[in-house]
Amino acid sequence: MNKIELDFEAKQKWYQNTRGTKNPTGIVSVVHAMLESKKIWWWSWEFVGKKTSKGYWLSHRAPARASDLAIFYPNIVECRKIGKFAIYRLRIENSRAISEFLKNNT
Repeated sequence: MNKIELDFEAKQKWYQNTRGTKNPTGIVSVVHAMLESKKIWWWSWEFVGKKTSKGYWLSHRAPARASDLAIFYPNIVECRKIGKFAIYRLRIENSRAISEFLKNNT
């Protein structure tokens, strides 16, 4: 079998194995991605395609979830603007609040 067909079969297997799973891109997944990284500031587009420790890839919805976190949980995620773009930072100095958030939302 040629390389094209092998690659196509691999995509089919991936689709069949992931079909029916819920979309993991939620606010908890974004916090986990930020915790697992050594980054301090995140451009909103840097969340897209980020892999979490649970093996999930964050979708195109991750920037919106980061924005939600900054709005509804400002003690956990900080947002600043650079021109028209937003950047986000996990407030690791509030580790107790982050732990409580993760405990209450998982």
